[in-house]
Amino acid sequence: MSDETQTLARRRGGRAVVAAARQAERTPRLPVIRYGIQPVTAASDAHLDRIHAASMAILRDIGIEFRDAVALAQWQAAGARVEGSRVYLQETMVMDLIDKAPSRFTIHGRNAAHVAEIGPDTMTFATMQGAPCVRDLDGVRRASTLEDLRNFNRLTQALPGFHIAGGFTCEPTDIAVPWRHLEMVRTALLDTDLPFFGLATGHDRAMDCVAMARLVHGSFMDDHAVMLAHISGNSPLVWDSTMLEGLRVYAEAGQVVLLSPFVLGAANTPADVAATVAQLNAEALACLAYAQLVRAGTRMIYGQYTVSVSMKSGAPMSGMPEVTLMNVLIGQLARRYGLPWRTTASQASSKLFDAQSGYESATAMMSGATAAANLMMHAGGWDEAGLVCCMAKFVADAEQNLLIAKYAQGVSFDNFDEALEAVGRIGPGGHYLGDAFTLKHFREAFIAPEMLDYLSHEQWKAKGEKSMDQRCREKAAELLAEYEPPPIDPALRAAVDAFVARRQSEISPAIS
Repeated sequence: MSDETQTLARRRGGRAVVAAARQAERTPRLPVIRYGIQPVTAASDAHLDRIHAASMAILRDIGIEFRDAVALAQWQAAGARVEGSRVYLQETMVMDLIDKAPSRFTIHGRNAAHVAEIGPDTMTFATMQGAPCVRDLDGVRRASTLEDLRNFNRLTQALPGFHIAGGFTCEPTDIAVPWRHLEMVRTALLDTDLPFFGLATGHDRAMDCVAMARLVHGSFMDDHAVMLAHISGNSPLVWDSTMLEGLRVYAEAGQVVLLSPFVLGAANTPADVAATVAQLNAEALACLAYAQLVRAGTRMIYGQYTVSVSMKSGAPMSGMPEVTLMNVLIGQLARRYGLPWRTTASQASSKLFDAQSGYESATAMMSGATAAANLMMHAGGWDEAGLVCCMAKFVADAEQNLLIAKYAQGVSFDNFDEALEAVGRIGPGGHYLGDAFTLKHFREAFIAPEMLDYLSHEQWKAKGEKSMDQRCREKAAELLAEYEPPPIDPALRAAVDAFVARRQSEISPAIS
């Protein structure tokens, strides 16, 4: 071995030791989070009955468009009234189908320690999805690339505040559209060892995504879920063939489907909170029922993306009180149907990672937690109404997830009696800083965030007067420099790479 090679080996070994030491100091990944707080409500049982009845009337009298020949044939065979592409559904059929869905299930990463449980009493965090642009480590907004996507997956792997990898956290715009899904799934499988989102935009892409996952997970997928598909509706009252094709692939493969109407309040729904939820609920129930028609027992999540719309600009408005109320109502309805549900946890409309971004995201996050959402979607990086995934905000949101998780779990009484003994020891006028109970329990008793600043003004100035944006960008850079890919059998990696190469040779990169 040459001197140069030995020096390089020592440097790499030194970095590995430092990285391992820092990893040991880090907060462990969030385990399954179980709600200890009671969900808030926004409607009485009688008012909830009115919303449910209105949804059933929409399905029965107005109908839902299923713009897909296979779905229409399946509905007709099941006994629904089908006229053209419109399906009219009776309440009994819808509820009977939804009753076939499991209320609780798990999603497994390729690391057996990483299991996300989705149920009526659990909270799970997933990263942002679908941004065409990023705000990078220099704070510059630009079109996103494959390397950006890989970096977000690396950060997802490194940060403890996520249970599920985004799959398509940002769009790799430097990759031809017909090939993107291959690269998205490859990085999700190799750069993380978490459960992840695959792509579901059409039959062939969905088949590729499931096939790539099966290369890594093998026959384990016969009985277990390892990935999710995000199936998005076209409000008002339309489900299209592209999404329905993907739904069928994932459902038939025994994987999870998340079924989300896309609501822009007052634009594609009525300008009324309760009526908007009635329409959204009808849309959701129609596709949730369809998923069970495809395969009884399909693991599924009641989804929704909901914002109100500015009448001045037509732009989505995040963090609004009406959206918070809609979240609460949707939570009440999902629990009525025995289904887990999702919200958009950290959405913001701001063009910068600034006070507006923080206010909007905090409102969205807390509204999801208090409404007892089970899947906190987009819980990392979301800005500019979803057009930008911000690396600094990604780090900040991941830390906020830890705080929200602790709040959601409620008050623990595990150490209550021992803590009261400390009150007796200290007595009037003392302090608890050096008490044995404090020294034993302070780390888990009160979270001490790293990215939020609690220094004095003088200390802050001495450390460079850094804004939160700068601190978070520096943290992201540090994590990426220390990143070590999760181990994987080289044969599995080679199989994934070979699959991608083969499919790229078979699929024209030309955009039709």
